[in-house]
Amino acid sequence: MPRLVDIVMSAWTMVTTIAYTIVLGIPTIFVSMVSRTGRAPFKIGRLWGWLIMKTNRVKIQVVGMEKIVMQKSYVFISNHASNLDPPAIIVGLKQPLRFVAKKSLAKIPIFGWAAKLAHMIFIDRTDNAKAVEVINKAVRDLRDGISAFFFAEGTRSIDGMLKSFKKGGVVLALKAKLPIIPITIVGSHALLPKKAMRIRPGEIKIIVGDPIDTTPYTEADKDLLVNKVREVIADTLQRSGELCRAGFRKVRDDTGL
Repeated sequence: MPRLVDIVMSAWTMVTTIAYTIVLGIPTIFVSMVSRTGRAPFKIGRLWGWLIMKTNRVKIQVVGMEKIVMQKSYVFISNHASNLDPPAIIVGLKQPLRFVAKKSLAKIPIFGWAAKLAHMIFIDRTDNAKAVEVINKAVRDLRDGISAFFFAEGTRSIDGMLKSFKKGGVVLALKAKLPIIPITIVGSHALLPKKAMRIRPGEIKIIVGDPIDTTPYTEADKDLLVNKVREVIADTLQRSGELCRAGFRKVRDDTGL
């Protein structure tokens, strides 16, 4: 049976998160209607993320922030082990971001509406052709410090171990001719694993990898580049003491976008 403290803290997490989403989501919708770049709604999103972290006593530490030039655009690619990852990234990385997410999230009342109007990139993973079309359209907006952010595993890892990477982030980087920055998120799974309701206090570390120049590569090299990015993140996880699969599995051709 769940302990009383877990029930109470789970309720606290749900109520406060929903409250922040409603209170900040509604003005985000209106601001997004007049913000062509999406910078203004992203600032509101940063406040949303900060409130969630502060309320649940989660600290964010960013290592390697000096590798990011704020005026440049990038494609960030990271691991994904918890629902805390997006707000942690929003708080930790100050650069305006366009998160790439599954299309179903856009249907969530207020949250999804605000995210869609704020120019987040929603793709249908069951329709590869449409996903590519959305990515092609997103390429035009990635300039002047506005960057894309991919959680390369496609969904949260249940056990916290690194899974195979999807290719969408690499494809977008190659099309946009933008450098890729591997991002390793450490510690979020322990604070809010998949299917858990309670956010536990603690620290999340965001480790910024060295930018990877994509200009020497073509779309024919996408598998090689996916494996290179994954290897950087897997190695960083291992050095940080996190669990991940031994060795580096080659990303299967059927991983899609």
